[in-house]
Amino acid sequence: MQEEIANLSRVLEPARPFVAVVAGAKYDTKIGPLHEIYRKVDQLLLGGVIYNAYLAARYGVIVDGVTAADVEAARKLVEMDTAERKIVELPLVVESDLPDRREPGRFRTRAIADFKAGDHCGYLLDIDPGSFRDAKVAETIQKARTIFVNAVMGFTPHFFEGSAALDETIDKNKDAIKLYGGGDTLQEFKNLCPGLYSR
Repeated sequence: MQEEIANLSRVLEPARPFVAVVAGAKYDTKIGPLHEIYRKVDQLLLGGVIYNAYLAARYGVIVDGVTAADVEAARKLVEMDTAERKIVELPLVVESDLPDRREPGRFRTRAIADFKAGDHCGYLLDIDPGSFRDAKVAETIQKARTIFVNAVMGFTPHFFEGSAALDETIDKNKDAIKLYGGGDTLQEFKNLCPGLYSR
């Protein structure tokens, strides 16, 4: 009980900078919590369908698998961030022609800097590991003193490289308090990067 209270206080009164990584397969179920997290954090990184919906709303692109309702809901987050600029965009995403499997020659990396309004994207199923070598992204994670992660980055187990790169980047920050939520999130990271959790 004492340990649970201590952990709760770290979320309610986090050491700052406080960075959250929020991902997931459904946008509509996380709108409320996402907005609340946005208000509390210093920086926010997104992944999964949540990031796809944000990108669609932010850049006016069409992303396979992202509904019009999700894009409309994501516009609120884009509006919130216009003033506060808390979202740190992951610059490279993995686009796939197929929604449910990985086949050689059927997926590729795309840079969001190249997005233009009206562009069509396939299924964005992962974050390219190069995103975590981006200077701004790496600095955000390394300077954090509290890091909260609620889900893996990609469509596992087929696309796991983004999650592994995120985890390895977080592991380099030896000073931050690291909190994992969202059901099986920590177990998924353990499965993806067992070496980091054997200590």
